This record gives sequence, structure tokens and C-alpha cells, in this order.
Amino acid sequence: MDITGTSHVYYLSPTYLLIIVVLMGFIYQLIRNQEYKNTLLSSTIIGIIITLLLVPLDNLMYFFLQIGTFIALVILGGFLAVGLKKLRITNETENFYELPKNELESNMQWWFGKSPRNQTIAICSTSALGIILIISTTCLLTPVENSVLLGLDFNPSNGFVNADYTDNREMIVFVANNTTQCVINGSSEINATVKITSSDLGIHNQKIPLDVGNRFIYKLNIPENVSTIKITLNATKSRKKDKSINFFIKKQ
Repeated sequence: MDITGTSHVYYLSPTYLLIIVVLMGFIYQLIRNQEYKNTLLSSTIIGIIITLLLVPLDNLMYFFLQIGTFIALVILGGFLAVGLKKLRITNETENFYELPKNELESNMQWWFGKSPRNQTIAICSTSALGIILIISTTCLLTPVENSVLLGLDFNPSNGFVNADYTDNREMIVFVANNTTQCVINGSSEINATVKITSSDLGIHNQKIPLDVGNRFIYKLNIPENVSTIKITLNATKSRKKDKSINFFIKKQ
């Protein structure tokens, strides 16, 4: 009887995470009444705060890459919010930055010669395109996280009789009524950590060592006065999703 575990995802998809970052910058700048140039400092601070809250510091290079990504996305989200507000209120006679032309560099004359509406549309379009490109590139370069391998083998020679499932689709493994000890065989993968938990037996996150073949054996003592035991096995590994197996051992 072989069973494999169910995956438990404890992370947010990169796409959704980056979209949330953009929305935070968008909503913040939408509420405030700021010009484009005045969003840079606050957006940078928001991006740093988000990075500190969401990115672990165990990988310094990844941390610095993400802090730049988050800041850029918050700034672009802020530009988009400010641009959408200006599109509602701007007219052809408004001065976009309210700067005298003699202070502008010659190579910027073409930009400030455009109407405020066209400037705003260009900034909104550029911001939206930048958001799409950053999110797409980040998600493309983010490797798919696989689950940790975790399997069990309920060998009849170890005391198990047969197996069934509960109404909640949890496995029940039967043993003889006079059984006081059974052996759980299983396997995982290199550098994985496997732990067993059973409140019925007073076991909490007890580590099970793996051999050179990444297999494990765990001898389980079953008290005579206990008829049903719930067992949870959990496998973890760095940069992979956790996997767990829940099952019951029941005397019959």
C-alpha cells in the first residue's frame, strides 16, 4: 500500500504578489494629491517597507533584486494613479510642471511642448507598459517551486492489514487488535526534513532521520488502551513547497 502526500502551499504566487505591490502604490498615490515628481520619495519608502515585510533576508542578492523591483512597481503604480487623476481635471491650457521654459534643457523642449493631456496619456501608457514588462519578466525568471517528495509504504509484514478512507478522504490503515508496535516505511528526497506528529501519542514534530537512499523507518508503539491513532507526516525542504500526509492507524 503506497500513498503520497498532499501539498500545502505557504507562499503567494509571484504574479499576484507583484500585482498587490502595484495596487498598494496605486491606491496610496490615488488618495494623496501629489504631482509626479512628488511621488518618488514616498513610493521609494513604500517599496522598501514592502520588501522588508515580504522578502526573507537569508538570500541577500535576492533581497536587493526584489527591493528594486518593488520600488519600481510602486513608483509606476503611483504614476498611473496620478496620471488617471490628471486626465480627469487637466485641460489644454494647464502647465504640466509649471516650470518656465528658460529653465528647461533644449533636449526636453519637445516634451514640454506637448499638451498636458498628451503628456499624461504618455506617462500612463509608459507606466502600464512598465508594470506589465516587470511582472512578466519576474514571473518568467521565477522557477516553478515543486513539492517535496514524500511517500509511505504500509507493508503487511510491518503489522498492517489493509487500508480504507474516511468520509474526509483521509486514509485509515488497519492493524490487528493485539498489535502494540508497527513500523512505518517511507521515502523523501536529499536534504529534506521529515517530521512526525501525533497528539494521540504525545509526539510533536519529532524528526525522522533519512538514510543514504533518502528512506526512513519509524517504529510506532501503540498503547493497548488506544484503538485509533491519527498520524501526520510533514516533509520540508528549502525552496520547495511543504508536503504532508495525514492518516489514521486503527485496531480491528
